Amino acid sequence: RIGGLFLILGSIVLLTTIYFEYSVGWIGNARTDEETKGFILNNWEKLKHIWTWQMLSHLIFIIGYFLLLKNAIIIMRIIWSTLLVCSLLMLVAFGLTLGTYYPALEAYNSEPTVFETISGGIRYLYQFGRYGLLLFFVAFLVETLNKNGKVLKVFGFSFLAFIILLFIIGYAFGISMKIIGAVFFLLPLAIGYFYLKNGINE
Repeated sequence: RIGGLFLILGSIVLLTTIYFEYSVGWIGNARTDEETKGFILNNWEKLKHIWTWQMLSHLIFIIGYFLLLKNAIIIMRIIWSTLLVCSLLMLVAFGLTLGTYYPALEAYNSEPTVFETISGGIRYLYQFGRYGLLLFFVAFLVETLNKNGKVLKVFGFSFLAFIILLFIIGYAFGISMKIIGAVFFLLPLAIGYFYLKNGINE
């Protein structure tokens, strides 16, 4: 039950930060590499707070995964363990970003290799961690299809169809995947809700 609550909290915090990323113009706009560097420098104070909260969201997820591992069936233990590692990578990526990006960008004109090296390493950690989060889809599917799964089957299939439909619509209208991808985090939100609901009823 408490693990489910942490999934809900982590999802809400993350979805909120994605909204603020969009509102400041960080996502949803095409830029060259040089324009991206300038944008980060000019909007560092706002981005710093957004990314701090994103880092916090992954810390919340990590706590939730630890709590869920205890009583999970074997396949869910594998999923939560993998997601835990992914969120740890995201946590490190955001920590490095917050600690190094701004000074490295300020010195970019004189020492460009410092920023390129740092950003390359952070990008690797971030991408690996982010793609691992696709396991939320698998977790939701398991909890929907499994005989003793916590997600109601009618809701589960309808919700998955809704998520897929949003992706199709977003792609068809040319909406940035960084924006439309946010709906993906409705999956841990839904899983957390059913864990919390079932835990209270039990």
